[in-house]
Amino acid sequence: MKPESNFKLKALIVGIDGEDKGFSINNLLTLAYIEDIKSASVQMHISLTDTADGALSEMSGMEPVYVEFEDSEGNNFSQNLMVYDIQARMLQGSKSKGTLVCCSPDLINNASTKVSRRFGAGGGKTIDKIVKEDILEEILGTSRDIDARPTKNTFSFISPFWSPFTMINYLASKSVPKEGGTKNASAGYAFYENADGYNFRSYDSFCDDKFKYKCIVGYEEPAEEKPDPQIIAVDAINIVENGDILMGLNIGSFNSKVMTFDMKDMGYKEYDFNIHKYYKSVPKLNGDVTLPKYFEKFKKNTVPTRIMSKVVDTALYTEGTFTKDITKQLSQSSLREKLFYNKKVEIEFTGNILPRVGEIVELTTYKGKDRNLDTANSGIYVIGRIHREYISSNDRMTTKMTLFTDSAGDVQATSQTLDNSAEDIVK
Repeated sequence: MKPESNFKLKALIVGIDGEDKGFSINNLLTLAYIEDIKSASVQMHISLTDTADGALSEMSGMEPVYVEFEDSEGNNFSQNLMVYDIQARMLQGSKSKGTLVCCSPDLINNASTKVSRRFGAGGGKTIDKIVKEDILEEILGTSRDIDARPTKNTFSFISPFWSPFTMINYLASKSVPKEGGTKNASAGYAFYENADGYNFRSYDSFCDDKFKYKCIVGYEEPAEEKPDPQIIAVDAINIVENGDILMGLNIGSFNSKVMTFDMKDMGYKEYDFNIHKYYKSVPKLNGDVTLPKYFEKFKKNTVPTRIMSKVVDTALYTEGTFTKDITKQLSQSSLREKLFYNKKVEIEFTGNILPRVGEIVELTTYKGKDRNLDTANSGIYVIGRIHREYISSNDRMTTKMTLFTDSAGDVQATSQTLDNSAEDIVK
């Protein structure tokens, strides 16, 4: 028996030459929606077939698109997008098909906007206000919601004909959170767009969020009970990355030194970094966990695996507090980002379309014949990428989710887990 479809198309409207053209589920071949915590724009790929009026032949790009659909539980999803490319276009007799590659309209505006001006003049301005008020609202003119978390440091800089998103990514590495930051590991923000809007928040801040969903490997919903919207049943997980030691040695993730020369006053400074001091001080998704044994090889007085030299001119951004430590902040943010993406796990499921990039999940998985809790891979993760895809031949929408964590946590110690025993919740 064919399972019930979990995808209902409510609206698919494309503006062609000033007129709205509606497409039905019969025209839809595939639909893929993508969010990425490393990307400033969501994307959608829509494959259509059209034999009635050949509307696909009239499209050339820059057409506005409105998409709305819901799942079998009535959860609704909608987005306003813009076509920036049309791929795999095929015309055969009266038949035509093609794939509309869509992005946020703001991404188009971003690519066509280059800015040369000073920001934060007259004593500097907090970075979160520069990002939200000066760049996203004033320059980009976005109508999307903006979650810009407060920064502690004020800042001033000159944009040398950068685009808005380039400026924000530049500022992200220099941002120190107002709340929750620590002395040794405070700098570093992520900037991304999800279905709810733009997000500008520190890597540390994810550790303060409570998990929203429970991803359980081998979970079976009780037949007589109503499905729990918080639980995501997963058949298997794919551990893609678990800390690249060779890369860590090359980029100085364990023990490194930064030497800086400031052209403003010809000043020279050195900053030493050691993972033992840093790892204990930085907030982590799974709290305090035991460092891997090989970390013992990188004690405080060992030779650094990377020595970096930087030439800076702080005269370009001397207004505002904390800019005197700009080189230290740059080093902190790059290491914080490396730690944030330390472990990468992929899961796939059919069902809930509500999860967003940037939300926190609890992953529970098991090992061995006895299905003992796998504490090395279970724990708290942040959703780093979402790829939802509807295929008409299957009449189903599946979700591939990429999860990241900065630590290998013990589920029993780090979060509120299910009361059910392993025998009750897994096959």
